[in-house]
Amino acid sequence: LILYISDYITFLTFIPANMFIFIVNLLTWIKDKKLPQVDQLITSISVCNILEDVLHKMRFLNMSYDDLMMTNMYLVVFLMIMFCNIWFSTFLCVYFCLKIVNVKNTLYICLQRNFQKILPWLFVSVILVSVLLSVPVILKYLEQATVNSTLNTSSSTSAYIKAKDIASFMILSWTAMLIFSISVLGIVTSLIKHIDQVQQNFGGFRSPNMEAHVQALRTVISFLINNIIILCTFTIIMTSHNKILKYVIVPFYTISKVVVCWNLIKGNRNLEKSLRNIFRKLQCCNTSNDMQ
Repeated sequence: LILYISDYITFLTFIPANMFIFIVNLLTWIKDKKLPQVDQLITSISVCNILEDVLHKMRFLNMSYDDLMMTNMYLVVFLMIMFCNIWFSTFLCVYFCLKIVNVKNTLYICLQRNFQKILPWLFVSVILVSVLLSVPVILKYLEQATVNSTLNTSSSTSAYIKAKDIASFMILSWTAMLIFSISVLGIVTSLIKHIDQVQQNFGGFRSPNMEAHVQALRTVISFLINNIIILCTFTIIMTSHNKILKYVIVPFYTISKVVVCWNLIKGNRNLEKSLRNIFRKLQCCNTSNDMQ
């Protein structure tokens, strides 16, 4: 009960934070008729977070929660969203890496110059791959449910989704984690060298550009920890039959996402400015009410 209460408390901050990111970037896109690359990536991550958590709460509230077919369908959809979320996070980390790290390599320089052009295709590719990987799994369990219905067999005789059925999902997800980790390593190495140069040349003075790099580092590290928790969570859900362990892991999963949302907002100038404006207006409203 305590774990579920803590999960719903974090949910009350998690959904508004992601909705805030989505709405601010949507208004920016409507106003400017375009959206910067980093904001596109942040928006896509926030949408995945919203869908993921709403799906989680719907499953908990659904009366057919114990139906095995519904459980399998939930796991497949959840896996699709998780898959997209991990890859979008990886693209964001690669984006920071391309902006911060300078490497004298033809392929790397080409990627730096053309990342903006290929980003829409990366979005489409990830979504398409997630759908293509999930369709065979869905068809398999729909067919199994039809056979059980024809033979008047109880759904309890059906099998849960097995690890081998989602092996492609997990392999590609861990591939994204590998790319993510390499990008984080590159950012950390480059930032350490940059800090050493600044300390030698300016006696420890930190420029605004340095502050931006440090915030980017905080963001990608929080994403790295979050993605590890995501993959560990799903691995536990798929392989463990210990219900208590499954209940325990969920709040940590949600809390890690709240931390990521906060770092996304703090690390984005437009989002942080909008949040400050909201707090400033709320403070003015409270001041005017007290005066009355």
